[in-house]
Amino acid sequence: MKKISIFVTVTLGMLTAFGPFITDFYLPFMPEMASYFATSPSAVAMSLTAGMVGLAVGQVLIGPLSDKYGRKKLLVGAMVLFSVASLLILFSPNIVVFNTLRVVQGLAGAGGLVLSKSIATDMYEGKQLADFLALMGAVNGVAPVCAPIIGGALSGITDWKGVFLVLLVLGIVLALCSLRLRETLPPAKRTRAGLGTSYANLFRVFTCRRFSLSTIAIMCSFFCFFAYISASPFLFQTVYGLSAFEFGLCFGMNAFFIGLGTLLCTRFHHENTALKWGSIDMLVSALLVAACQLLHAPLAMLMPCYIYMMISFGMMQPVGTAIAMDSQRDNAGAASAVFGASQFVAGALASPLVTMGNVVVSSALVIVAGAALCVVFTLPLCAAVKKEQMSRG
Repeated sequence: MKKISIFVTVTLGMLTAFGPFITDFYLPFMPEMASYFATSPSAVAMSLTAGMVGLAVGQVLIGPLSDKYGRKKLLVGAMVLFSVASLLILFSPNIVVFNTLRVVQGLAGAGGLVLSKSIATDMYEGKQLADFLALMGAVNGVAPVCAPIIGGALSGITDWKGVFLVLLVLGIVLALCSLRLRETLPPAKRTRAGLGTSYANLFRVFTCRRFSLSTIAIMCSFFCFFAYISASPFLFQTVYGLSAFEFGLCFGMNAFFIGLGTLLCTRFHHENTALKWGSIDMLVSALLVAACQLLHAPLAMLMPCYIYMMISFGMMQPVGTAIAMDSQRDNAGAASAVFGASQFVAGALASPLVTMGNVVVSSALVIVAGAALCVVFTLPLCAAVKKEQMSRG
């Protein structure tokens, strides 16, 4: 069994945190940004979609390239581009330029997401891969905890530009850390076919039923999760009247329980158990959240339901990811690209839906729909994996 390096775990965990940092860090500033750019809240909310589109497209572009050219150079290049995009965002004259640069920021940040999973798959397999991904998930869980809390704290001493200045520094630090990582895909193991074949693998991975089911199941869980993320600034600050800092604390507390859920996943003897019950619990918690929102329950009742949902969401992620990646070891870059991109496609779809009409009602409906679809695809996935395990002995 290979020794798990603390430096590699922390570095890859922080690289996977680009999703939360790009989507969560400036959430407390969104109402303020609408005034700064003299635009509507929906136009500012579109910056979330812009970032998630970049994260999705970037993974599709970078994943197959890493199968052909290796992981390290692309990773360092992505971190440098992320830093440059973060710098340019500070000088955005209007919301159109800001949202455009958010796409670029997402494209670059996608390198951290797709390559961290590919590097992990290069190094580990089976149960150890699932455990390593759970450790990465726990490290990653710190990011969404810190992001809104730091953002909320910064709201008292700076404007939204201070948030992106911090992202600039983060990009530089991770570029330096990436330089210290070793190349995990030696030339002998790289795809030797042309780029066309490499990108064709993006579609070929769907011929594997386990990969398809796990990808769609986790995509549905992210549809539910991003509905919560997109609605939360307006729900907590406008409906419940919390300050930016108080919102950051509530959001961060919920995010902490995602990390707890990923750690709980390692306590199950059979990984499928965590995946199956994580999806069922997510549906139950989503129904409780929806009921609380629609009935205008006090925040003290709503928060425990959100915590329940976050734990359930966290329990699913390491196992779902490990099943998908283990099924496509020969095309890890392409598989990681499709798997990761699908999550942000779900986010890009969910974000505008929750801002249509009454955010309390629309977000409740979207959260329940995502959780219900997640169960629909998770149960046959667990059955397929169990059948395969039994056939092996």
